[in-house]
Amino acid sequence: MNEQGLVAPCGDYCGGCAQYNGLAVALAEHLRALADLYGFEFRARGSFDFGEFLKGLDWFITHATCPGCRDGGGPAWCQVKGCSAEKGLLLCFDCDEFPCSKLDEVADPDTVERYHRFRELGSPAWIDEQAHRAEQGYEIHLRKVILLRRNGPDHSQGA
Repeated sequence: MNEQGLVAPCGDYCGGCAQYNGLAVALAEHLRALADLYGFEFRARGSFDFGEFLKGLDWFITHATCPGCRDGGGPAWCQVKGCSAEKGLLLCFDCDEFPCSKLDEVADPDTVERYHRFRELGSPAWIDEQAHRAEQGYEIHLRKVILLRRNGPDHSQGA
C-alpha cells in the first residue's frame, strides 16, 4: 500500500499503528519467548493464572493485526470511513465540517494537533512526515516511539 493509502480517514497514519505494522504481534512474540525461556510460571503462582496469560499472548500473536482502514480494518462501527467515502475525501481533515461528532468516537487525543499540522504542511508533506515518524518507531496511538530493543545496564566492562 502506498503512503497515501496508509492514511486512515480519521487522520491516523496506519503505518504508525502497532496493529498494522506488526509491532503488537512482535512484542507479544518477544514476551512469549521470554516467558518460555525464563520459566516465569513459578513466579506467577498465587498472583495470576500463568497458563491464561500465555493463552492471551498467543491470542495477540495470532489476532493483533489490522489490514488498515482502507482495506477493511479499523473499528467496524467507525462512521468516519463511510462519511469520508461518501464525500470523496481522503480524510476528514479536508471536510468543511471538521471536527464533527462522527470523529468523537475514534479521535486520538492528538487528532486536532495532527489536523493543524496537516493544514500547515499540506497533504503530501504531512503524509511524508507521518511516514517518516512511523519509520522511526513512532506509535500513533501511544504517541511515543516504541523500540523492541531496550538498553539496560552495560555489563561489557565486567563486574
